[in-house]
Amino acid sequence: MTITVTPEARQAISDSLARDSSRPALRLSFAGGCGALGYRLTPAPSGARSGEQVFALDGLTIYADFKAASDLDGARIEVGDSPEDILVVHEQAVVGGMC
Repeated sequence: MTITVTPEARQAISDSLARDSSRPALRLSFAGGCGALGYRLTPAPSGARSGEQVFALDGLTIYADFKAASDLDGARIEVGDSPEDILVVHEQAVVGGMC
């Protein structure tokens, strides 16, 4: 799986992860709720869950569930309207963001 991270997103993610040393990685997962389906990017503790793939990307560790890993090849992680608005952009990502 190939994912790119824009420099602005890399900095925003680094700043976010620095606020909580117990969550130094990211989890990329398929999620649903509130009438929407899509992908979620969240801070995560070290260690992949069963079935997750581990990606090292630009100094970041990303744990991706099966659906994210199989659907999001070529995705881009970028900043939206504010540094707190981190987006997963891909034609398969109906909704993507960092919570």
